[in-house]
Amino acid sequence: MIDLEWLRSFAAIYRLGTVSSAAGARYLTQPAVSQHLAALEAAIGQSLFVRTSRRMVPTERGKELYSRVAQSLDTLEHVLRRPDGAAPEKPIVRIGSPQEYFYETALPRLAGATCRLWVEFGPTPELLERLERGELDLVIATQRLSTRGIEYGKAADERFVLVGSPEKMRSGGRRPRPANLDQVERWLGGLDWISYGVELPIIRRFWQEVFHRRPEIRPVLVIPSLHAILKAVELGYGVSLLPDYLCRGAVSAGRLRELWKPPMPVANELWLACRKTDLHRDEILRLRERLGAG
Repeated sequence: MIDLEWLRSFAAIYRLGTVSSAAGARYLTQPAVSQHLAALEAAIGQSLFVRTSRRMVPTERGKELYSRVAQSLDTLEHVLRRPDGAAPEKPIVRIGSPQEYFYETALPRLAGATCRLWVEFGPTPELLERLERGELDLVIATQRLSTRGIEYGKAADERFVLVGSPEKMRSGGRRPRPANLDQVERWLGGLDWISYGVELPIIRRFWQEVFHRRPEIRPVLVIPSLHAILKAVELGYGVSLLPDYLCRGAVSAGRLRELWKPPMPVANELWLACRKTDLHRDEILRLRERLGAG
């Protein structure tokens, strides 16, 4: 007969990725959680995880078992009380996100959340891989990639704004007529640019959508942080493209100016991704609502 505690430890390992994290979340020792898992695997007759040096990766049998028991375990957690009569510990939700969006937009929306939050930053493809492997529970994604077993909900749109400092603009030469794209392209090509990467990730997309060609720009500063780019633009290093949520305050305060608006806004969709097997979890559903994908 399978013990309930074995299943609770199994689910904790699945969600948190390691025996040590599961033990901490369950207020048990690591040997106790390891024994629970070993007993469960012996009872089932199959391995539920592949043990690596960094994490526990669920097998196909482990994924199947989790999808079958997760909702029942979560329902049980709501009605159980600890021996002293206190409410159960708050559940943990592990969130992956772009750092700047989380700081500027997501963090204020998550204030007052009724669960514990563990947040990690990184590029969307890497975060989605970790979500699929069970290392994260929720990902704010800048791309909607085709990933097995992942549910996407629209979170927001971000518009990229072409900005520079007032001082830089006064020394930037005569500005062209906004409707003449050839003149605008030549003018922009002669400015000092600040880029997130040497491959001009945001600038390249802007150029291709607006001017239908690749930019011929050699940035004066390459710095992989949107907050640092914002500061560098304010200090007069050059011009750049920034998400509207990040530069709105600086533009309103007069520290930055929007240089030019393209005929069609260059925008990006942000998505909230989670595993389909976790859509029953109340804490996941509540966070999706807070972040705009409810």
